Amino acid sequence: MVVESADPFDPESRTAELPRPGGPIGPVADEFDPLVPPSGSGLRGWFDRFRGLLTGSALPLLPVGLLAAIPMHFFVGRVDDTVIAAPALLDLLGGFGLLLLPLMWLAYFTVSALPLVISLAGVVAVAVYRATLGATPRPAAVWRLVGYRLRALWLWFAVFGVITQALPLLLTADRLGPAVAAPLAVGLTVLSTGVLTFTGVLGCVVLFERGHGRRRAVHLVSLAPLGGLIVASLAVTVLPRVVDAAWGGFASTVVAVATVLLWAIAALVAYCQGRRAEGPVTSRSLYAELSAPELD
Repeated sequence: MVVESADPFDPESRTAELPRPGGPIGPVADEFDPLVPPSGSGLRGWFDRFRGLLTGSALPLLPVGLLAAIPMHFFVGRVDDTVIAAPALLDLLGGFGLLLLPLMWLAYFTVSALPLVISLAGVVAVAVYRATLGATPRPAAVWRLVGYRLRALWLWFAVFGVITQALPLLLTADRLGPAVAAPLAVGLTVLSTGVLTFTGVLGCVVLFERGHGRRRAVHLVSLAPLGGLIVASLAVTVLPRVVDAAWGGFASTVVAVATVLLWAIAALVAYCQGRRAEGPVTSRSLYAELSAPELD
C-alpha cells in the first residue's frame, strides 16, 4: 500500500513516501538549461554551454571586461620590477627603504588578483541572472549577487597568486643555468595553468556555496571534464606574454582581458557540470544560492 507518508516504525520500509501536493521539492534538472550541461554530456555538453554563454553574453560582459582592464593595464606589472626598485629605495631611504619591499610584494600580489576576481564574479552574476530571468542585470543587481563575497574570493586568488607569481622570480635561468631555461619555462607554464584551472572552480565554490572552499573544489574538479577549462587557463598563461613581446603592453592588456573572461566562462560551466554530476541543479537553483543573504 502506498501512503502519503512512510511509517517511521515500519522496520521493513514497506511504505513509500510521496511529496505533499504543492510542497517544496528539489530542483528538477532541465536538459535544455542554458547554463548547466546535461548529465553525462562530457566535453560536448561543456562546449555547447560555453558557446551559448559566449555568444549570448559577450555584449553584457563588455563592462566587466573594461572594469578588469583598469587594474590589468595600470597596476599589474612584473613582480621583478620591485627587485629593480630595491636600489632606488636604498638610496632614497637608506636601510629602512628595503623594509618596504615586502609591502610592495604584498601590494603586487593583491592587485594582480583583482582582474581575475572582477572577471569571475562579473561573469557568474551576469550569466546566472540572464539564464534565470532572461535579461541583462544592471550594475546594482550584479553587486547584490556577488558583492559581499568578493573579499573571500579576492583572498583565495591572492594566496594562489603568490604561487604563480613568486616562483618565476625565485627560479630563473640566470640562477639555475641556461641549460634549464626551456624545462623551467615549460614547468612554470604547466604550474600556472594548473593553478588557474583549480582556482576557477574554487572561485565558483566561494561565490555560490558559503562555508566551502578548497576541499569542495577538489571534489568538484574530480567530477567535471576539465579539458576546456585547461585550454582556457593555458591561454591566460601564454597568450598575453606572446602578444606583449610582439606588440607591446596595450595589446597585451586587451588579449589578457579577453582570455580571462573566456577563462571565467569556462570555469563557470565546468563548475556547473561538476554540480550536475552530483545531482539535479538548474540555473534557477544556482540563482537562489547566489542571491541568498549572507549570514554572519
